[in-house]
Amino acid sequence: MPTPFTHLRIAQELLIDERLLPLYRELLARQVPAFQLGSIVADARVASGVGREVTHFYAYGRPISVRPWRLMLRQHPGLTEARDEAHLAFLAGYVAHLATDEAWALKMVRPQFWERDWPGVERRDKFLALHLILTVMDERDEVELAAWAAESLRRSEPDSWLPFMSDDVLRGWRDLVARQISPGGESETLAIFGRRLKRDPAEIRAVLDDPALMKHHLWRHVARENLAVVERQAYAFTRDQLAVYLTEFMPALESV
Repeated sequence: MPTPFTHLRIAQELLIDERLLPLYRELLARQVPAFQLGSIVADARVASGVGREVTHFYAYGRPISVRPWRLMLRQHPGLTEARDEAHLAFLAGYVAHLATDEAWALKMVRPQFWERDWPGVERRDKFLALHLILTVMDERDEVELAAWAAESLRRSEPDSWLPFMSDDVLRGWRDLVARQISPGGESETLAIFGRRLKRDPAEIRAVLDDPALMKHHLWRHVARENLAVVERQAYAFTRDQLAVYLTEFMPALESV
C-alpha cells in the first residue's frame, strides 16, 4: 500500500538496523541492489496488469489469516530455496514489502478508513484521503533516500527471480522508480494516483498544499499522531518478519 519511495526508505533503515543480527545485515549489505528491488517490485503489478492477490497474496475485503509472505512461499515452493545470495536478498526485500503492507492494511487502512464510519464523507472521498496520507509519506521519504539509492537500484539484475512476474516487468519497474529518485528526476506519484482516483493531479496537489483542506479531508479523521504510531508498529513488524524469514531460509542457502 505505501509507495515505492516509502518501501525504499524502510529498506534503507533495515540495512543499518542493529536489532537485526550482524549475519543478516552483512548479507543485505553485500546485496543492496537486489534487496532494494525486492522491496519495491510487488507494486510492479501496476505495470504488469495482474491482481493484488498474485503479487501481494491478500485481497481487500478478505481477512488475512496467513502471513502473505508465507502464502507466497506456499503457492510457489520453489522460492523456499534461493539460488544464490542475490536471490535471497531480493526475496528478503519482497518479504519486507509484504510485511509492511500487511501491517499497514491491518493497522491503518481497515480500521481507520474502511471499517470506521466518517460521518458525511462518501467512499470516494475516503479513497482520496487514503492517497493523501500515502502522498504525505511518499514525499517525506523521497527526500530521505540516500544519494546512492538510484544508482544502486539500477545495478539490480533479476535472473528468473519470480515465477509470477517476468524479468522484463521487474526491470521496467526498477527503471521507472530509479528514474524518479535520480538527481533531477521527477516523481510520478501524483500522476499515478490521479489516474487511480480519476482526479486531476493538480487538484490533489492543491489539497496537499493547503493545511485547511488537508485537515478537512484527512487530519480531522486520522490524527497525525495515529499515523506516527502505525508507522512505528509497521516498521517493527517488518523488521521482525524479515528476521523470521532469514532465520528460516538463510541457513538453507549456506548449506548448499
